[in-house]
Amino acid sequence: MTSPSVAQLTIDALRRSGIETLYCLPGVQNDDFFNTLVDARDIRTVVARHEQGAAYMAMGAAQATGRPAACCVVPGPGLLNASAALTSAYWGYARVFAIVGQIMTHQLGKGFGALHELADQSAVLAQVTKSSELVLDPAKAAEQIQAMMNALHSGVPRPVALEVPANVWAKPTDGLLEAPMASFAHPKPSAIEAAAAIIRDAGQALIVVGSGAYDASEHVEALATRLQAPVTGRRMGLGVLPTNHPHWLPLPAAHPLWPEVDVVISIGSRVEWPLNNWGTDETLTHICINVDPEELVRHPEVRTVELGGLATAVCDDLLSAIGDLDRPSAASQISELRHAFDLATAYLEPQRSYTAAIRDALPDDAIIVEDVTQIGFASHLFYEHLAPRTFLSSGAAGTLGAGTSVAIGAADAVDRPVVGLVGDGGFLFTATELATAVQHDIPVTILLFNDGAYGNVKRIQKTRFGPDRTIASTLLNPDFQQLSASFGVPSWQVDSPEQLRSALGAAVNHAGPALVEVTVEEMPDPWPIFMPPANRGLRAT
Repeated sequence: MTSPSVAQLTIDALRRSGIETLYCLPGVQNDDFFNTLVDARDIRTVVARHEQGAAYMAMGAAQATGRPAACCVVPGPGLLNASAALTSAYWGYARVFAIVGQIMTHQLGKGFGALHELADQSAVLAQVTKSSELVLDPAKAAEQIQAMMNALHSGVPRPVALEVPANVWAKPTDGLLEAPMASFAHPKPSAIEAAAAIIRDAGQALIVVGSGAYDASEHVEALATRLQAPVTGRRMGLGVLPTNHPHWLPLPAAHPLWPEVDVVISIGSRVEWPLNNWGTDETLTHICINVDPEELVRHPEVRTVELGGLATAVCDDLLSAIGDLDRPSAASQISELRHAFDLATAYLEPQRSYTAAIRDALPDDAIIVEDVTQIGFASHLFYEHLAPRTFLSSGAAGTLGAGTSVAIGAADAVDRPVVGLVGDGGFLFTATELATAVQHDIPVTILLFNDGAYGNVKRIQKTRFGPDRTIASTLLNPDFQQLSASFGVPSWQVDSPEQLRSALGAAVNHAGPALVEVTVEEMPDPWPIFMPPANRGLRAT
């Protein structure tokens, strides 16, 4: 039997990881890899128009499905172009397998100025992935690729990377790959019992969820019902519990309750806003359920019970250990907090009306992808998120311009409507990927809000420095209707929530990619709602 080449082994890693699509942009250092890929009829290629687009599409596919996705780019500028997407996938908790070319082995570290040379590419990858390997010796390739596969499927969902020099791809290897070996920690029974005892004695509990709870919706609901505790979350946790559920509170609505909370139970969440911004004191206990060991020790200023592991398994054990509880209903308390929130946010128009129109136009299982834009912010607060993985975000990365390409990747990976929620500034970062959507017949809908500005930046400049102190925030845009038509993408232009309902419904029902442009004026400021002052103890630092 002929030994497989490094390229063949890498393709086998895609198969064994359940990856059937590679988002890519080919180039000379990866020629031998792509030549091998020609014979891999079971791996489909989607060619992007920019390396960031390829990596963002892999991120969107991974987020929408909860499964690994892959991208491939050339070294140096190719990787640097993709790096914003990889750091977005890092903070958006997406299992992305990045295949990255490298200059030839005899050129590494010599500073010859080889095509696409980057002084220390591995150092760049180390900062935007959770694990990376550079294959220099084909005899070790199987071991390294297996390690990448195992890391891809294990622990916290984040990107991994494999670097292969141009002259290594075609070389034969020693060894074969096995199925990915996923491993996850689990807390000791004593830690579960300690957490259960604290919960049983607590007067007021608050549950904060993040993307690590996506597969634990039923467990979160059972815990909230058992404890009669409100559930909240921000961005990545939206949809874990339907936001129309009687136990759900938008994050700012939980702020008035914070001084009364005895125990905060974070489930797959960094729980950074309450603990960092609302204040803590010695009477607060944090029960941290997280697959990421770093999150377990993130807040040493707060007494923490560390429950490291998958949310489903940990919550199962915790519910068993807690046992039956006789707690009075929290329905009226939660209802009052939601009513106060509705009153406090009534001024945020037209954001509230536009998010309602979007919800009305879409089926319950539709996915929306937020870019950094005004209606994206509003969707944290007002949109009805009814299921996990129906709201995709770059999380803490807050990546302006990611939304269009992430939405294309998500739409390519699932058989349900996907809407990219973008602004006029962010849209043009990757608008050229509409060509990718057309070429590969990907039925994404781009919902473009056009205010002729980097609207959030411009409003902040006015608020902080005065109405005559804006700079570099006003935009001169192309005609987006003509731009869309040039790609062969049908488009609609509207200027009210009522018109949006009809146009968005038509766009989503269109068989291929579509664009809806909404012309808007400057919108009122949501940040006082998002960032209330500390109301407990000393402000954490």
